Amino acid sequence: MSAPATDDVTGQFVPCLNPATLTGLPLPEFLALAAGAGFPTVEVSVQQAQAHGTARLRDLLQELGVRVAAASGILPAGPVLPAPLLVDPDTYRTCLDGLDDRLEAMAALGCTVATTVLNPRSPLDTTRARALARERIAQLATAAAAHGVRLAVEAVSIRTGLPPELPHPVVDNLPQLAELLDDTDTDTDHAGVLVDSFHWAAAGADPAHITALGPGRITHVQIADIPAAHTASITDAERLFPGDGALPWPAFADALTRAGYDGPVSVRQASLLRLTPACAGRT
Repeated sequence: MSAPATDDVTGQFVPCLNPATLTGLPLPEFLALAAGAGFPTVEVSVQQAQAHGTARLRDLLQELGVRVAAASGILPAGPVLPAPLLVDPDTYRTCLDGLDDRLEAMAALGCTVATTVLNPRSPLDTTRARALARERIAQLATAAAAHGVRLAVEAVSIRTGLPPELPHPVVDNLPQLAELLDDTDTDTDHAGVLVDSFHWAAAGADPAHITALGPGRITHVQIADIPAAHTASITDAERLFPGDGALPWPAFADALTRAGYDGPVSVRQASLLRLTPACAGRT
């Protein structure tokens, strides 16, 4: 397997693997493959971790020498859009059931980051949707902080294939997300930005969108490549393995560095069962 054009990224950050890249594998098998390929950190679904058993999983992680860098599922998994963060009030209250248990599980695994997606569009008008987002982000961030976990909020920048029942824009790029978090009633140490290279590129691949975040604002990073002939109609299903597309990796890595980030970068590509030890350096 030849090395991709991401060499400038290699070594600057901590390699991490998202389970979406190996969709359908049982958790122990995913972890074993990640460890065998040389990934020191992984992302997990906290619901999957709870189903496996937190104590058993902690022992397995220790045996494999792998650390959980981030966990999804602070709110239960649902459709990608509308993401649980902006669902209707009754559904949202149901989503909060078991929140403390999920955060306790993250803390028990040594995981200090909980990821969540912010809807790019909503049935609510923009002002009301952003106000609701700020309220719920503050609530989740406060709850997470009590367990030593920091919230990482992701903006979705694709514009094609969004449900028609979500007509009003909310947040669809990093500057808008940063502004919303600045206006959120929570400590900046409790909530930050999840930078996803695919969505960054879909929004125009402007390095200033990353550098403007500044030190300490980036909580987690996910990486995937973008097709060379991508257009405004690109969808999330077109994610490519890092190095297989046209994303400007040196500019992306430099922007992260100038923003003060040196943590995990997690490969999050649509299901890709080709992982080998030779590609551990591909992150």
